[in-house]
Amino acid sequence: MRGGGRMSREIASCHIEHYPDLMTCFQGGTNRREREEYRRFLYRAIKTQLTHRQTQVMLLYYFEGKNITEIAQQLGLNKSTISRTLRRSLNRLTDLARLYFEIK
Repeated sequence: MRGGGRMSREIASCHIEHYPDLMTCFQGGTNRREREEYRRFLYRAIKTQLTHRQTQVMLLYYFEGKNITEIAQQLGLNKSTISRTLRRSLNRLTDLARLYFEIK
């Protein structure tokens, strides 16, 4: 977090090893090269293709290990809003991945 209690939109590249947890969203090969490509894709997509709230919720859930109730309390939102935000984020990443990997 940065000053004022706001979460930064930045994701340090040192956290990239956590992306395999998110890769369950995607169907496909699991060889090392493909996994690295998925990680790079996810890193870029989370940083650039999600809304601020989606990025914030994804960081709290996947990188800080907080559950939906904890995130809702921290952000002052309903649990249903957090759940919906996570689902929409994953759907967005899945759609982007399908497009990205079909074009290549």
